[in-house]
Amino acid sequence: KAPVQRLVDRVAAIFVPVVTGFALATFIAWWWFGGDLAPALVNAVAVLVIACPCALGLATPTAIMVGTGQGARAGILIRNAQALELAERIELLAVDKTGTLTQGRPVVTDIAALGELGADEALRLAASLEQGSTHPLGGAIVAAAKDKQLALALPVNLQAVPGRGLAGELDGVLVQVGSPGYLAAAGVALPVERLTMLQAAGRSVVGVARGGGAVALIGIADPIRASSRAAVARLTKLGVEVVMLTGDNANTATAIAREAGIERFEAEVMPGDKAQAIARLKADGQRVGMAGDGINDAPALAAADVSFAMGAGSDVAMEAADVTLMRNDLRGVADAIDLSRATLKKIRQNLFWAFIYNVIGIPLAALGLLNPVVAGAAMALSSVSVVSNSLLLRRWKPKE
Repeated sequence: KAPVQRLVDRVAAIFVPVVTGFALATFIAWWWFGGDLAPALVNAVAVLVIACPCALGLATPTAIMVGTGQGARAGILIRNAQALELAERIELLAVDKTGTLTQGRPVVTDIAALGELGADEALRLAASLEQGSTHPLGGAIVAAAKDKQLALALPVNLQAVPGRGLAGELDGVLVQVGSPGYLAAAGVALPVERLTMLQAAGRSVVGVARGGGAVALIGIADPIRASSRAAVARLTKLGVEVVMLTGDNANTATAIAREAGIERFEAEVMPGDKAQAIARLKADGQRVGMAGDGINDAPALAAADVSFAMGAGSDVAMEAADVTLMRNDLRGVADAIDLSRATLKKIRQNLFWAFIYNVIGIPLAALGLLNPVVAGAAMALSSVSVVSNSLLLRRWKPKE
C-alpha cells in the first residue's frame, strides 16, 4: 500500500466507529424527543447510508491503478505504489554518469605515447591486461586493439583493484594499466600537462606503465546522450537538484557536468562507494532519488528513497530499482516524477470528494432532512465521482 493509503486506513478506523456512534445518537435523540420509532430509525439509517466510506476506500487505489497503467504505456514500469507516491517528493536526484548521462559506449579517442614504445604497442599492452575486464573503459581499450588487429598476450600474475586498475606481467616485465591515481600510488610519474589537457577535454584517462615507467596515456570518451542536457534542465524546473556521481577525476567530471548542465557532482567515487554517497546525501535531510544502469549501481539504487533503472541496464540494477525506464533516456525520470505528482493530485481530489458528501450529508441526515433513498443515491454518486476523477488521469501523457 502507498503511505497515503495507510493514512486513509487509519482515518477510516476512526471514522467508522464515530459515524456508528453518531447514528446511534441520532436514533436516541429522535426517539427520545420525538417519541416515534419510525422517524428515529429512518434518520439513523440515513446517517449510516450517507456516511458509507465506499468512496474513501476507492480514492487511493483507483488513482494508483490508472497512474501505473499510464506509466506502463509511457515505458515507465513502477514496481509498487509506495515508489509512485514517494517520487513526488524527490528533492535531489543522484545520477550515475556512464550509461545514464552518457551513451554507455566509451571509445578510445586519444593515445599519447610517452616513451620509446609506439601508440599501438602501448595499446596492445593495455588491452592484453584488460581483455578479461568487465569495466566499460577496459572494454573500450580491448575493442580499439581488436579494431587495429593487434595480437594480445596473456598476462601472468594478474592483479586487479576494482574500479582503479590492473597489474600483471607480460614477457616477464611488469605492466600496469589504470587511473592516474592508481599509477601515482604505484609510484609511476605521469606528465601533468598532457594529463590535464585530456581531462579538460572530458576524456576519461587511463595510464599505461611498463617496468615502472609511464609509456602512454589513453583518452576515452563516452558521449553525452543528446537528451541528457534537456532532461537535467527539466528536472531542475521541477525543483529537483541533479548530482552526478562518477569515478572520473575532478577535471574530467567538471567538463562532463558542464556539458550536461549539472552544477553539482562528486568525482572519484569508486563503484563500492556509491551507496555511501547516497547515504551522505540523505543525511542532509533531503528526499533522494538515484538513477543508474550498472551492476555497481545496485547498492546505491537500493539505498535511495526512490530509484530508477535504465531499461538497457543490468538485470541486477533493474531488480534493485523501484522504477524501470524502458527508454534509455533520463527524461523518463522527469516523466515519472510528473506522473507521480499528477497521481497524488488526483488522490487528494478524490479524498475531497469522498469527505465532502459526508461533511454535508451527515448533518442533514441527522436533522431529518435527508431521506435514506436520497442518501443512498448520494453515496453512490460519491463513488462514481471518485472513479470518474481517477479516470481523468488517462489524459496524462509524457512531456516529450
